[in-house]
Amino acid sequence: MDVWGTAIIMIYLTFGGNIWTRAERGAAPLYDSFCKGWDKWNAKHPEPDAVLNDRDYPFFEAFDLCINPPALRRLLLSMLNPDPAKRASIADIAGYRWFKNIECCQYDSYDDPAKYIDASKKNATHVNGQKKIFCHNHLP
Repeated sequence: MDVWGTAIIMIYLTFGGNIWTRAERGAAPLYDSFCKGWDKWNAKHPEPDAVLNDRDYPFFEAFDLCINPPALRRLLLSMLNPDPAKRASIADIAGYRWFKNIECCQYDSYDDPAKYIDASKKNATHVNGQKKIFCHNHLP
């Protein structure tokens, strides 16, 4: 799975399906709108190493309305850059602060873990004063 495909999976999860039929200009109105947002952003940032930040990223209305938190929105935008040469790599994604804060309750070993995360508790998602996201894998 590549970076683009991973972001498309998140789009399916967020929107309940795909939002464009083909990632080709002229093939789908929403993809055209997406590319237009990138075109405007790229015109304002001609430098080759320009990066998205909290206040400056391509505008795409569907993302602004439906993808939260904004850090996830920026992450997906960087993963879906229409220019493959400027698209974020897996290493880039792994370095994002938002991505690093995703906690997984599946341990690295297959032994039965001695500790479990009780997601029913009020503060189960807070660790050392920071909110964490807990992903659960309930494999038998």
